[in-house]
Amino acid sequence: MPIKKIQHINLENKRLSYGFFTRNGGVSEYPFNSLNCSFNVNDNKNNVKENLRLVSHELRLKKIIKLNQIHSSNVLIINNQNKQRNSLNADGLVTNLTGIGLSILGADCAPILFYDDKSKTIGACHAGWRGAIDNIVEATIISMVKIGASRNNIIAVIGPTIQKQSYEIKDDVAKIVKQSLSFKRNNSILSQMNNNKYLFDLPLLLKESLKISKINKIGDININTYDNNLFFSHRYSSHQNSSKAGMTGRHISVIGILK
Repeated sequence: MPIKKIQHINLENKRLSYGFFTRNGGVSEYPFNSLNCSFNVNDNKNNVKENLRLVSHELRLKKIIKLNQIHSSNVLIINNQNKQRNSLNADGLVTNLTGIGLSILGADCAPILFYDDKSKTIGACHAGWRGAIDNIVEATIISMVKIGASRNNIIAVIGPTIQKQSYEIKDDVAKIVKQSLSFKRNNSILSQMNNNKYLFDLPLLLKESLKISKINKIGDININTYDNNLFFSHRYSSHQNSSKAGMTGRHISVIGILK
């Protein structure tokens, strides 16, 4: 099965090379089949290297920067001094260098890709509920502005992520979400159930966060990772009655500017 990426009309630009990649088209074996791009899930490292090579080749990018994602609001500006490093502890990346892909791994958390066409600045961030509440979105935008971007010109697209109907959270997490400015703007982010649990709309919270950050050009792939077998889902895997329950790969989302 060939490698496949999902794209959004808001990011269509001849200078831009990007994609929200599915789990198909790689070489990893079950339960990481097949385009797993994480070294941290006990997959064969040579298979992961080959999967990353396939992604890089598909996008015509010389290098893909990967993060050690820690559910934080830490954002790194990639420049000529640090572009060769890997396993950086952060959840956001920005750059104006060409030929380099900024990547985010996911298996339910949301990848967000950013682009400012006028300044030729790109960004990418990993937003689970912790990062979203800790303002990883605003932190990424601030870093883009530092290297020349303008909030008026930034386009943001939310990639495949777990959707509200599949995302049940407990009261302790809901209490934290309720303190966020995004929830105070739009309380439909949470819907209470009958058992002191809530359904949580992560994409809606992220859209409100983007609006608070004065980003007006917002796209959404609108794919639920939990019930779409084109993508990895840690939550879905954890709910299976199997010896491999909870074991799954990570799909990758990448954005880069071509030389």
